[in-house]
Amino acid sequence: MFRSTVPLDSTRQSLAMNQANPCLRPNPLPERAARGAMLALLGLASAPLWAAEPPPAEGLHGFIGAGVVHSPSYVGAKESRSHAVLVPDLRYRKGAFEASTMGGLRYWLRENQDFQFAVKLGVDGGREDHKVKGTLGQSGSDRLRGMGKLKGTAELGVVGSWSGLGLPLQFELKTALGRNKGHGGTLASLGTSLPLFAKGDLELGLEASLGFADKRYLQAYYGVTAAQSAATSFAPFSPKAGLYGADLGLSARYRLGERWSMLANLGYHRVLGDAAKSPLVERKGAPTALLGVGYSF
Repeated sequence: MFRSTVPLDSTRQSLAMNQANPCLRPNPLPERAARGAMLALLGLASAPLWAAEPPPAEGLHGFIGAGVVHSPSYVGAKESRSHAVLVPDLRYRKGAFEASTMGGLRYWLRENQDFQFAVKLGVDGGREDHKVKGTLGQSGSDRLRGMGKLKGTAELGVVGSWSGLGLPLQFELKTALGRNKGHGGTLASLGTSLPLFAKGDLELGLEASLGFADKRYLQAYYGVTAAQSAATSFAPFSPKAGLYGADLGLSARYRLGERWSMLANLGYHRVLGDAAKSPLVERKGAPTALLGVGYSF
């Protein structure tokens, strides 16, 4: 997603953002249910919220955080779970080039107070067809057994922010590179954020976003082929392209010192459009919550 100001993948938005530019925050629209909350926290940790843009930070910098997240086992699942997460966001900046463990590779074509625009190369992590525990948390659900693993997908796109109307608007458009067992599709997101409160060491912000995708992407994450139907109890389903999700999030940061912060995010994701009709979706709307602590450097 993005750099400082959020929502839903993107969710946060990758999500995934640049420490030096608080005009953009990640898009929280989640490929995984908790990703938006994690990206929103990175946005809070990286720079003062809604502050004037400082010069780009050169060299190596970033954020290391740990916490507990509560979220559905996958987007649309009825089952929710709580588990520990590790959030390593290491970033390197050299001129217009930027590399990040959370945000991928970016080349910034334009950066000024009102408009930022970059070409981005990133990765969609895919989806497991059973519950998997990893060093960065849990993913997948046993309810998806028989659907097959959706492998990671390299994605190429553009990302940016425009604040000409006084309210920052974040946008992202990306498409899969190749179709070999990844989602193979194209998706876009549009979001914004509002400051709610900032006094002393406490900052609060509200984020919202919408996600759009083509048929290929939605088929990968929400569709059921004839072969998948035969291997599961799900009926065949082929969603149409269009709006597929919306996110609303409340993020908070409390500074514990110059580099340490307590971070929290409470979000709500709603599955929309044809995606909401998928037999994989048991619950159209679900909350996510994340509480953690992090160190910026």
